[in-house]
Amino acid sequence: MKRIISLSGNPKPETVIKVLNTIGADKLLIQYMTEYHPEIAGLINSKSTHNQEYSYVENDHSKYFTSEDYFLILNLASSASGTTPEEISYNLGAVGLEKLAHLVDIGLIIESKDGIFFGKTQDFKLSFSDTKKRIQMSLNHYRLNEAGSINNWMSLQTESVNQDGLYALKKMSQKHFNERKDQIYNNPMYKGDIKHFSACVSSTFLPYIENGGIQ
Repeated sequence: MKRIISLSGNPKPETVIKVLNTIGADKLLIQYMTEYHPEIAGLINSKSTHNQEYSYVENDHSKYFTSEDYFLILNLASSASGTTPEEISYNLGAVGLEKLAHLVDIGLIIESKDGIFFGKTQDFKLSFSDTKKRIQMSLNHYRLNEAGSINNWMSLQTESVNQDGLYALKKMSQKHFNERKDQIYNNPMYKGDIKHFSACVSSTFLPYIENGGIQ
């Protein structure tokens, strides 16, 4: 583990990938593979081109994106319409305003001339371990009692497929969901003040077994 973190030695690529994937160190994984196994690094990059245009959040700031105290503020500010002190105060009170001021002080949020607060970086990505935390926090904001209304929607289907089917579903979901979502989010006709999040979710009910061990 120490050799991997310090980018020294030459452990097996399979070992590096498993360890760094487990702890969610995406950047370190790419860095290590680029230096020691460029052919594998190329393969990893080709499998994640859907978000290569985004920039990783700096390590010093990633904690704010996975904190319940700052989660809602950063998400509101990262929208096209930004957020206001009134919106923050209504939802989070005086404490929320203090959190907003702190995010402005450290440069994660910028105030416009009109008094609207925007996230400094609109398109960003986090390590996979941090992303998992944000997914859980996002689900906490899903209002199940409003399912089926104009506010939210959910569709769930269960089936049994093989590994090729799982891969095909993932690629199809990534392509079609992102394309169709952007047709709405990037269309000036639909710009507004309603803060919204969308997600496409697919998973297995049970752990799967690979090479004799549960993954």
